[in-house]
This record gives sequence, structure tokens and C-alpha cells, in this order.
Amino acid sequence: MNYFKTIALLSLFTFAPSCTKDSNDTESYAVPTSYNFSNASYSGQVDRLNMLAEMETEMKKANNGLVVDATVLKAMYANEQYTWTSSAFESYQPTKDLMTKTFPDEQANLLALIDELAALSVTGNTTTSLDGENTYLFNENGFEPIQLISKGIMGSCFYFQGTSVYLSDQKMDVPNDISSLEGILDYTDMQHHWDESFGYFGAPKSFSNANTSGGSFWAKYATKTIEGGITTIDNIMYDGFILGRAAIDNNDISSRNEAIATIQSEWELVTVCAALHYLNAAIDNIADPALRNHELSEAIAFIAAISYNSQATISGAAVDDIINSLGANLNLVTPEMVNTTRTALADAFNISNATDY
Repeated sequence: MNYFKTIALLSLFTFAPSCTKDSNDTESYAVPTSYNFSNASYSGQVDRLNMLAEMETEMKKANNGLVVDATVLKAMYANEQYTWTSSAFESYQPTKDLMTKTFPDEQANLLALIDELAALSVTGNTTTSLDGENTYLFNENGFEPIQLISKGIMGSCFYFQGTSVYLSDQKMDVPNDISSLEGILDYTDMQHHWDESFGYFGAPKSFSNANTSGGSFWAKYATKTIEGGITTIDNIMYDGFILGRAAIDNNDISSRNEAIATIQSEWELVTVCAALHYLNAAIDNIADPALRNHELSEAIAFIAAISYNSQATISGAAVDDIINSLGANLNLVTPEMVNTTRTALADAFNISNATDY
């Protein structure tokens, strides 16, 4: 939490936006139905999403009995002396990286998980699901490093940056002189920072309840929130990202602030609902060690992500307590333990239909 205190202190020294309106004034300007703003710019975030996708492909080789190299994975994570080969990078090499955008205290843990994954891959001791269709690599206590790394980066990098860095006072209370823009692709600092938060969500500009295709990472998991009816993609897109960007374009800071609160709250529910989804799946597959432990590893990573939101509903200690209710060895998990975890998570967010996800 010291990081967020630092952000709060730094925000005291940022410039106030120019020509701001003090109250919600969305009726005085048009709010579009998509994020198709002409000067939206978030290519760095798209690069990072594509970098994690390529990193996942490299890690999952271990599930096929292949040895993965920790040095290579760390080079991918830090984008140091690695040549990207996926189709996203056919015409250029990205200059951004994942590591320096990860929550500072989590970087060492992810590096340690990479080392663990590499060491486990040498053994080739994978576990196959009872139906023979899925094979995963676990440590001796049933945790899956690949999922803890991948979903861990989703939480401690994408979610952290999207909810708590680019929507912070430090990034939002900056100059926003729209009249000074010189070209159609020019943008203010505030517009750009908002776009960067949107980029970390991983949604196409046309994303909505009616059009759920094309989303990656967090946007993909947002589709699961529809299942239980707790939140909707439209909440995040229309009432959050789209309305907030339109408010910024019109210097309506009050509406922008409301949109920030909406995004932070609704995106948090995406993490909760994704965790519930995997806890439910683990209960359904309790007798299948491969599927159960795979799904529990994903659930744990999503629960852990909650703590990276500066406006989190529950404390980091409460997050740890929920995760710890699954015990230290997933091979020994019982249906009762998973149900206790699910109930604790649902109760913390006043969700009464946890089994629907």
C-alpha cells in the first residue's frame, strides 16, 4: 500500500486540468456508443497484452513435456534481449515491457515462479485429466505455476495499471487543454492516460453486452460476469470508459470522476466473478486432480488480483484469508474447503448467487 500513498502525495504536485466543469454535464454533449475516439492512443498497452500472449505460448510448452528456459521467460517478461516472433510483432519489435509495470512487490514473486516452472519442466511430470484431454504441470503441492504467472501478470500488471495507476490523481489531474491540440491524432495528457487504462482492459472499441467478441485477457473474462447478472460489459464500457473519455473531451471532470469510480468497482467485480467461475468448476471437478488444481490455481490468482485495486472493497489481509482457506496443498482440498472459500468471497461482495458463475 505504500505505492498508493506515494501516488497520493505526488498528485498534490500535479497541474489542475484547464477549463473544467464542476458538475455532471453529460446532457450538454454527445456520448458515443463505442470507444471509437479519433485520437485514442494506447499502442503500448496492446503490445503488452500481445507480449503476455506470446509468453503464455512459451510457458505452455511445459504442459507438452517440453523444457522451458527460465532465462528466456525472464527475457520476455523484462523485454530484454528477446526477439518476439508471434504474428503481432511481424513488422516491429515492441519497446515496452511487462516487468516494470508490475506492482513492485510482486515482481520478485513472478520471477521465482518462472524459476519454479523451468525446474518443473525438466522433470516432465505432468498430470492429465481423467478424460485424457488436458495436461498440466503442477508443483508438489498442486499449484500450477503457468496459471499463477499468467493470471498474476493480469492482476499485478494489467489490472493494477488500469484501475490504480492510470486512473489515479497523479495521472488524471493533469493538463487537458483540448483547444491546444494541433492535429486529429494529437491528444492531451489526460486523454492519453485514460486511453492507456482502457488499453489494459483488453477490449476492442466496439465491445459491449451485444458484441462480446474480440476481447482478450480481462475483457474476455468480463463476458463471464454476464452469466450471473452481477455486472455487465456495458457498465464498464458505456458508463465507465466511454462516458469518462467523452467527459474528458468536454472537460466535465465531475462525470469523469464518476466514471473512474464505476470502472474501479465494475472491473473489481470481473475479478471476483472470474474467481467464482473457477471455484465452481473446481467443485464440479473435485475428483479430477488435474482439472481441479488447474481451476483452483486460476481462482487463486484472480482472488489475489483484488488487492491491486487502490479502491478495493476488501483489505489485502482479507484477500489473503480467503485464499488461505484453500490450504497449502491443493492435492488435499475437499469440496467443503472450496465451498468455504466461495462463500467467503461471495459474502465479501454481497453476492447471493455465487453458484451461477
